[in-house]
This record gives sequence, structure tokens and C-alpha cells, in this order.
Amino acid sequence: MPELVLLRGLAYSLPIVYYINELTISGDMHSCHTTSVNQYALDFICRSKAQLRGMGLHIFRKIVHPDDLATLWLSLKTTYPVGSVMTFTTKMRLKPYGQTKYKLFSCSKNVLETFSDGSVKKMMVAAIDITSFLPPEQQFVPTTDEVIRLKSWRIYATFSKREKEVLQLILNTMDSKEIAVRLKLSIETVRKHRSSMIRKAGVKNTTALIAMALKSWGF
Repeated sequence: MPELVLLRGLAYSLPIVYYINELTISGDMHSCHTTSVNQYALDFICRSKAQLRGMGLHIFRKIVHPDDLATLWLSLKTTYPVGSVMTFTTKMRLKPYGQTKYKLFSCSKNVLETFSDGSVKKMMVAAIDITSFLPPEQQFVPTTDEVIRLKSWRIYATFSKREKEVLQLILNTMDSKEIAVRLKLSIETVRKHRSSMIRKAGVKNTTALIAMALKSWGF
């Protein structure tokens, strides 16, 4: 459903925090603003829509646990290649504005729109309180899986345009000779691109690079 229809319809009154973050400048966290929320989110944040629009990133520092902010920043700075999966979940500790006690929320994030470079332009988040469903020893254990996954996306973002083209052809089971013909490059140049990606990804060989692409980058 169109995000505004969703937020103004049934989701507007559900006990789930729905909000949409939007960046006006690619990769610039300071250009991030919460543009749409449902009523439950407004009550949670204790701010009017006008006040919310003016707070930018500051609202997250008020409600998100400091140790979990890294996940939020990474999710907004991640670059996604065309055709990759842009829906994911994580756990974050949140507290209503003005309170001191954090609760554990399961957050589902969906990238709605990207800039031309594949970085996030607009993202919808749905967060539901799961504190009461978990035993005490599991309630405030920070999750690292999402941070690891997002950091792997940051690795992908360091690949040059040509390297990404070579990677896509490697995933299409082409060898260096076939890639060289397709891209009109020398075999040596293709091998250099391959070696460069292996180095940047911090893996040992092409097989490990392919595994990372399939597991972490959604190819």
C-alpha cells in the first residue's frame, strides 16, 4: 500500500510505531527527517507533527538506546544494488520521549525509495514492543546480526562501478576470459578487479566473495 495511505488508515491507530525517514541528501545523516508517523508513534514520541519535522536526527537520540544508534545510522547509509532485498528486521531498545526505561522493540524496515547511487532516500519502519514476550535475560541483549549485515553493505559500496559489473558477471558464472570479452577489457584487468574486490571484502578467494554476495548482498 502507498505509505501515506497505510499511515492514515488502519495502521494509524495500531499499537505499533510506524514512521517514515527521508533523506534529502544521499548519505548525509543530517538531512534525515521523519516525514510521516501514525498516532501511536506520535504518542510515543510525545511531539506534534510540526515539532517532529523540526527535530531531524535529534529525536532518535532521545528515544533510541545509544548502543543501538549504530544500527540506525548504518541502515540509512547503506547502498543497495538494483534488485537486492531492501526489507529487513532488527531489534532495538526504545523508550518513550521523556522516560528513562528502555523496552525492546522488533523493527521491520522497508526501503521505499533510493537515490541514483542506491543509497537510502526513504525508509518505512514498523516497531512493535516485544519486551513482555521475552524472558528477562533476553530483553536487553543488543543484536549484532543486523550491524554485521549492514557493514557488509558498506563494503559493497566501496566497489567501483566496473568492479560491480565484474562481480555481477562472476555471479552469472562467467570466467575471466568471458568477462573480458563482454566488457571489452583485457583478462589482466578483469583479474585486477577481481583481486581488488577480494581485498576490499576481506575474504580469501573468489568463492568466498561469491558467498558473501549471495548471503549478505541479496544477489
